[in-house]
Amino acid sequence: MTKKGRKPKIQLRSLRLFYYLILLYLNFSCQIDPEKVYGKYVPDSYKNTYDTITIETNGSYKRVIYDKTGKKLLDYESKYKLNANSIKFDDFYLNLDKDLKMFPEDVEDIDMTYTSSFERNGNDIFLCFGYYEGENCYRKLNN
Repeated sequence: MTKKGRKPKIQLRSLRLFYYLILLYLNFSCQIDPEKVYGKYVPDSYKNTYDTITIETNGSYKRVIYDKTGKKLLDYESKYKLNANSIKFDDFYLNLDKDLKMFPEDVEDIDMTYTSSFERNGNDIFLCFGYYEGENCYRKLNN
C-alpha cells in the first residue's frame, strides 16, 4: 500500500494479466481440434442397443443401430454442421438405450435436429446426448 491507502498500479495490472491468462488457458485447453472429431463413435455403456455414429469430413454422418439381439434397425446418412466445440445433427434419432426389441418402431422417429458438444477426458473424445452431464455418452474409437 502507498501512503494514501491506494494499491500500486503495477499489482492491479499484474493481477488483471494473471486472470486474463487463466481465462485464455481455460478457453483454449477445452477446445478440441476439429480434425480430431472425425471418426466413429460408440455408446460407452448401452445395454439394449449397439449404436454407431460416424462423422465424415464431407459434412455428413452415418448412423447404424442394432437391437440387443444384433438385428439392424436403422441405417442412414444425414448432414451435420460443426461450430467450435459443438455439432448440430440433422435428421437425428435420439437413442437413449431404449429396448428397441420391444419398441422397434421408435427408430422411425429421425425427424429431429440435435446439437451436442464434444467433451474431452484425457485423450478420449466424447459426445453426450443425455439430459445430465456424462449421460448417454458416445466415445470416439481411436482409429
